[in-house]
Amino acid sequence: EISPHNPAVIYMAGQYFFKSTNRGDTWWMNPKDLSKNINRWSPEMPIMNVAGDKPMAEKHDGYAASSTATQVRESPSRPGIVWVGTEDGNLQLSLDGGETFTNVYPKNSDAPKGYTHISRIEPSHFDPGTAYVAIDNHRTDDWKPYLFKTTDFGKTWTSVAGNLPAKGNINALREDYDNPNLLFAGTEFGLFVTLDGGKEWKKFMTGLPSVRVDDILIHPRDRDLIIATHGRSIWIADDIT
Repeated sequence: EISPHNPAVIYMAGQYFFKSTNRGDTWWMNPKDLSKNINRWSPEMPIMNVAGDKPMAEKHDGYAASSTATQVRESPSRPGIVWVGTEDGNLQLSLDGGETFTNVYPKNSDAPKGYTHISRIEPSHFDPGTAYVAIDNHRTDDWKPYLFKTTDFGKTWTSVAGNLPAKGNINALREDYDNPNLLFAGTEFGLFVTLDGGKEWKKFMTGLPSVRVDDILIHPRDRDLIIATHGRSIWIADDIT
């Protein structure tokens, strides 16, 4: 992640957080393990109902990675507020540019527990304490879309999944640059839009095939909505102003 405030600052994460202030010439590493540090060979980590310590075919294909970061995002509202999500169920927040981190994973009753996958973090462009997080739990056969919002730096979370279909985990998420109530969510089965901050979602598929959406961008100058799909190329909605 290139800092939205300073192009010389670059963030990266594995199970640790890395930061460069000179475009990648040198790096500093925070020594804190931000993951749950799971032993993928333990009996508690089955693949297709085979315990992790038992013989199985294609162990490394079945679990390509374990206890590593999936998202690194800095708030565009205030420098130094850095979010890191992992694929074993941690959501880490730093308020001091990566010097210290606190796990602020939603403890809501409707947030999935265990080794979940943080698929997207979207810090708000309008307020430094506001961010959205999408959680993907389909690896445990739970295809529900989980989407939460915080306005107090992760102390409390509220579901903004609204009326999204019960089946269709969220792969991509984007907040509009001009309208804080305009959000786009890319799910396993299509693209959805809300005009009221997540209370009501509508399918936004005019001309777009029913396909998994993997990434969403809003062109900062031309206001084009750019959709990256899984297997159906790139689609652009011209000027969503």
